[in-house]
Formats: sequence, structure tokens, C-alpha cells
Amino acid sequence: TVLHLIVFYSIPFNPTHQNKIHNQRRGNMATKSTAAAAAAAAPTDAESKPHRCIFNDVDMKHFMDSPTKKGLLNFVEAMGRSCASSTAPLNREEVLVGMTPAMACLHGALGSMVEWLDDFPPINEDTARFGNVAFRQWHQRLQERSNAIITAILLSRDDADLPLEDASNKGKDAASGEFTADEDPAILQVSAYLHDGFGHATRLDYGTGHESSFVVFLFVLSKVGCFGKQTPSLECLRAITVGIFDQYLKVTRKLQTIYRLEPAGSHGVWGLDDYHCLPFYFGACQLSSTNRRQQNDDEPEQHHLPHELTMPKCFAEDRTLDDYADSYLFLSCIQYIRTLKKGVPFFESSPMLYDISQTVPTWEKVGRGLLRMYEGEVLDKRQVVQHFLFGKYFAATWTPSQTERRPPASNFRDPAIEASQIHAGGGSARRTTPAVPFESTRAPWANQPPARPSS
Repeated sequence: TVLHLIVFYSIPFNPTHQNKIHNQRRGNMATKSTAAAAAAAAPTDAESKPHRCIFNDVDMKHFMDSPTKKGLLNFVEAMGRSCASSTAPLNREEVLVGMTPAMACLHGALGSMVEWLDDFPPINEDTARFGNVAFRQWHQRLQERSNAIITAILLSRDDADLPLEDASNKGKDAASGEFTADEDPAILQVSAYLHDGFGHATRLDYGTGHESSFVVFLFVLSKVGCFGKQTPSLECLRAITVGIFDQYLKVTRKLQTIYRLEPAGSHGVWGLDDYHCLPFYFGACQLSSTNRRQQNDDEPEQHHLPHELTMPKCFAEDRTLDDYADSYLFLSCIQYIRTLKKGVPFFESSPMLYDISQTVPTWEKVGRGLLRMYEGEVLDKRQVVQHFLFGKYFAATWTPSQTERRPPASNFRDPAIEASQIHAGGGSARRTTPAVPFESTRAPWANQPPARPSS
């Protein structure tokens, strides 16, 4: 099973923590509170909020050498290897098959996130080339409902007998505001990673850093048992990778096109893509299984892919995209690029991808190259990963060079004076005098007596 899924992502599990989780699952779920279902060993107040830990090159060097980065990269590689374990295409009619209840719940929540765009139409679309401020309203809703979504996911995790369709509906209800959230610290630990996975609400942009934050979110979910009690099977991890990322791309592509989010850190035509990297890697792995399995007589005949998909040069042909883009992540990404850049020859709009189609002979080599590119151009770039949040489940194994700067919680007003003024006025009185007795700044000549007129 691919070295037990890259030694189960190299995650150092705490046996005591795992035993508590298993004891929770064996209990009576009908009488358990959401806090008990969230996770065992709730973090302390100091751990309650994940925070930044990469501020300069010294911190970056620690991250690059840390087991945290190694575990995340192993997790990504395991997801890719699982995609290569079968030649079966994506079937959206049975997309939940093989998932755990927790991930089926996430799939349903992502589906409802697409519908949020109808509630926040673009504002003044012609005022800017990139970035529509209505995206901030969408992102605010994400923050407001993320705890409910995580609550639903963790409750679905602990109900192993929950039908997948019911779990998906539970995720839809949570994202629709029809589910009560719990403020357990473990839920706050997980939801923080969901906030950063869909773009930046202030800069109005989206890039591979946000995509990586969503992968960290999945990585954290795997640590709290949402992928199964033990090491997930290749079939389970493949269903999660292909199904969840296909649904995630539906959300992010809508955000990119409707709100015209600016590509964050894009290299333009000299990069792989303006927004994404990992769907290309997962998609290449999904197609690489054809080369190994077409000679395998045990593979079901209906899973044998057409001959035209066995070589990477196929994705440069329009007919291939029209026929198979809905079934394979890589071809879906190419079709999306062509939709965004209509009328531009492919070799001009995406020279790197065009070179891959013309020079790389197998999908296996494409996949290996894209994984190296993801490590080198994303995980090893401080400009990208400096926004990662670290906490209990995605830990910084080093001491950061500085603490994260917080926005000021107060201003220059004197609370005592302000309170007395409000009390005297019977409410929020309008200020008539400065709250703090600072001396006013005057021009140097303002204090000089006026000159007497000469007689």
C-alpha cells in the first residue's frame, strides 16, 4: 500500500491521544456532547488559536528542516500515489463511494459554499480589473459558519454507521446555517485552516498558498481521525483526493471568475498556472495509472482508459478535453485555462504546460516533476508559506524569531474619561472635548501677540 501511505504521512501519533479518541467512539453517541465528540485532549488556552511562526529566513530554514513540512509533503505524495492506484475515472454520480462519513460531510459543505455566491453578487464590477469587494462578504460567511461545518464533520467522524448521503446532507445543513456550532478549542484549532483555503479577504487574491492551506486543513483532519481509525486504504484516500478536490475546485473557480480574484504570486506565462498546482499533480497521477495497468489482465475492462489518454501530448488536443475533462483532474485544469484565455493559442498562454505535452513521454514523469515543483516553488518559498498557521495539529517544532503582531485592541482614548462622558450624557453621547488632555499642536507663530500697527 505505497509503504503504508508513506509511513502514514510520518505523523508521530500520541498513543494516549488515540486511545481517548477510540474510547469516545465506543461510548454512547446519543448522550455525548459535541465537545466530547470534537477530539480528545482539548488544547489549552495558549494553544486555542493557530498562529504564524515564519517571519524571516531563519524561521523558514527551520520549517524546511522540520518534520511538519516532511509530514505535509508525504501527505501530498500519498494523495497522489492513491490517485494512481486505479484507472477508474471520476464518477460524480457516485462520488461519495469510498469516502468516510466525515469527508462526505465536507463534500456536502463545499457544495453549499458554491451557493453562497448567489447571496453576494459582485459590486460595481467595472471599477477594478481584479478583486471585487463582495468577496469579503462571502469570506465573512465562511468565518461565521466554519465552526458549524467542523462540528458536523467531527460528529460524522464519530458515527461510523452514518450513511454517506446523510453525512453529506449534514455538511450542507452546517454550511447553510442550519446547524449549531460548538466552541470547543479543538474545533477552533481545525477551523482556522479552513478560513485561509479560499483566498485572502483583504487583498482579494488567491494562489497556491491558499490551495496549500486547504491541504493543511485536510492534513489536520486526517490527524484527528477523519480519514478513518487507522491508516486509510488506497481506495479511501483516492476517493477523498479526487472527490474532495473536484468539489473544492468548483468553489475556487467560481470565486476566481465571479469575484475576479487576483492571482497571488503568479509568474504569468512562465508559471504552471495562475492559481493552482496540486490539481495538476493529482491529475497526472490519476492518468499515470493507465501506463502500468493496461497490461494488467486483472483490471476490470470498463476501467481501461482509451488509448489517446496514455500519453501527455493528449491534453493539447481540443477533442480530448471535450470528451474527458469531466472525468480527470488534469484535463479539467487545462480546459479551465482555455476557458479563461479564449482565443489565445495554448503555446502562448501556457508555454510550460505546452512544453510538458510535447517533451515529457509519460504521465509518471509528469507527476514526479510536478511534485518536485510543488516542493520547490511552494513549500520552499517563504513568500508563500509565511502565512501558514501553526498549532496543536500542525506544529511548529522551533521557537519563532518573533511573535505575531496583533492589531491594537485600544486607541488613544482614556477609558475612564470616555465612560464618564457617556454616563453623563445618558448613553453614547457625542464627544465635545478630547478624551485625553493632550496639548493641541499649533503653528509656531500662533502664540505670538499680534503686532501693533505703526503710528
